[in-house]
Amino acid sequence: MTTSTHSVRLGDPADVLAAVPHLLGFTPSQSLVLVALHETSDTSAACGVTLRIDLPESENHSALAEYLVKGPLARQDATAVLLVIVGTDGREPDDADGQPGASPPTDHAAGEAGSLPYSGLAGVLAGAFREAGFSIWHLLWTPRLRAGGSWQCYDDPTCGGKIPDPKSSAMGAALAASGAVTFESRSELERLVAPESEELSARWSAKLNELIEESAREPAGARKDVELVLGAVARTAANEALTELDQLRVLLALSDSRVRDLCLSAALGDNAMAAEQLWLTLVRKAPAPEVAEVAAMLAFSAYLRGEGALAGVALERIESCRPEHPLGCLLRGALDAGVPPKHLESLTRDAIQDAKLTIDEDELS
Repeated sequence: MTTSTHSVRLGDPADVLAAVPHLLGFTPSQSLVLVALHETSDTSAACGVTLRIDLPESENHSALAEYLVKGPLARQDATAVLLVIVGTDGREPDDADGQPGASPPTDHAAGEAGSLPYSGLAGVLAGAFREAGFSIWHLLWTPRLRAGGSWQCYDDPTCGGKIPDPKSSAMGAALAASGAVTFESRSELERLVAPESEELSARWSAKLNELIEESAREPAGARKDVELVLGAVARTAANEALTELDQLRVLLALSDSRVRDLCLSAALGDNAMAAEQLWLTLVRKAPAPEVAEVAAMLAFSAYLRGEGALAGVALERIESCRPEHPLGCLLRGALDAGVPPKHLESLTRDAIQDAKLTIDEDELS
């Protein structure tokens, strides 16, 4: 699941579909996309959290609907939802233009041969949300989210059309101006945080072992390690290149959870984007299991910016080598539950203060 919390105003359903890749950070496929809405009048609403979930098997439809109603949406104070199902069930391929065939396939839970793909899932979701008191502004289907692709409403055969080019949409233009990037697919996003090479990881692992032995002979102290990390962030913000040794020392410093927690403050200040750039560089170079700490820094930074997709793939790096990592587990739970970034920011400020007090006490004792 991925989340995003950019705010836009709803217009035509086609415009919302064109905005979905930007809300998520990538173009989804074979997915259920849920946009939580905060109604401002009978005819308009503001978008809140956006969630993406892999399309479930038919036996899991009810469980998914119950989870969404009682989990993420319960924390959002949403009053309505917009649902988009992207994909086909594989029984009948799209034509060369990505359009459905003359008789679209149905999912295993659908009852009528002429219904849209995944109409069984659509029916279960509609019933669950309405029973829970949510308005359903639209329940849409499209085989692919791309310019010129077709879309249709599940409950109104006359409601449908073509998707505008997401790259030229108002949402796309606004996010491009802010520096945000929308990836063509989730796999492209995964490659962003993938290790550069096995050879580099092995070399860094050996160098880290040497630095660990060196630090055991001449311990720097947590306070100096915090200064080292934040200094590296400041140098990155000033476009000053860091040497490989600089980067290795940052990685080693972050292995102290007190230092890591205090350096979470980098995501809250003026150098937040520079810090994220540094974390991303280190995530691609760091070996396992040391990558977990800097991947957690990247996930936290991305989460605060509402970039749930990037946070999600960073967390997957942690889960591949240290599945019980405390901060990683905390962030995964928050992401899956749709906890708003502002709420996480508030909790983090307390954790930063606790880390500072712990370091002060340890170094005074």
